[in-house]
Formats: sequence, C-alpha cells, structure tokens
Amino acid sequence: MLAVVAAASLAVYAVVRGLSVQPERSFEEAYEVKKAMLAGRLSGTTVHVLSKPMTINLTVDGRSLAVPASRVLVFFPARGPVFEESTPEPWRTWANGTHAGTVSYLKVLDDGHTLRVYYYSATPYRGASACVYASGSKLARLYAGSGGRVEWYSFTGPREILIEEVRVEPCRQ
Repeated sequence: MLAVVAAASLAVYAVVRGLSVQPERSFEEAYEVKKAMLAGRLSGTTVHVLSKPMTINLTVDGRSLAVPASRVLVFFPARGPVFEESTPEPWRTWANGTHAGTVSYLKVLDDGHTLRVYYYSATPYRGASACVYASGSKLARLYAGSGGRVEWYSFTGPREILIEEVRVEPCRQ
C-alpha cells in the first residue's frame, strides 16, 4: 500500500512539474521573430516586449548632435549565443545567452528632399502578438543645408530631417 501511495505521489509530482516548466524555445526562432517584425506583425508566438533607451547620433552641416530615443526588444527565453546581428535593417536578431529574439534599431528613408529616421518605442508587455504602428509623433525636425550623417547613412545636399516614433504594441485585429 505504501508503495502505491509513493508511486502515485511521484506521478502527481511529475505531472505538476511537467506542466509548470515551459519547454525551452530555440535560438533559431529569433530569425522568425525578426522576419515577422520586419513585416510589421508577429502573432501566435508568446513574447516579451520591452523598450530600452538609445541615442541617435547625427551630423548636420558639420555639427554633431545626439538625440535621445529608444529601441524595442521582442524576445523569449532561449539558450544560445550572446549575439546582435550587424545589419542596416531596422530589426536585428539578438540573444544574450538566456533569451533570444529581435531588437529594433533605426529605419532610414531618404527621398532626396526629406530624410525620415524612424525609431521604435513600446510600453512593456508579454503577449502572443506584436505589431508595428506609425504613431505620427515627431521627436525632432532639423534642416541640413549641405549634408550630413545619421548613424551609418550619409547624405549630401539640403534635406529636411524628421525623426519619428514607431510604436510596437499588441496587434489590434
């Protein structure tokens, strides 16, 4: 009888423990999260969303400027390397050894008259979706007469420079 009770107790413990421990996700899933964020919509995957401060470094007509902004981490628990992809894309695959996902950087669009620099922000949350929405909020408006540089992107000639916020939020529909 004691053996049956012990076996039953061990079985209940194993089931409860198995239900409480989430299976670890793969670092490679971070590339799928990045692809979804580049498309503007991630759904069906539970992630954490967190905003971190960053500085946008600009040179306008020979003057150096630092504009405070933010970047967004969209991540999940996963073992893997410590890594941040080096690419001019606005989303980069990221990992710190215990978590993986994607981190935003800047999106730069230049039509020859207006240089738009988009940075990402979010209110922290955990959920099964993340969508990218233009907020319409402008952090800064600058004018360059002869050219300049925004992070990795250089330009010559006059430009209106707009630094605009993009929000990452749970998907609305």
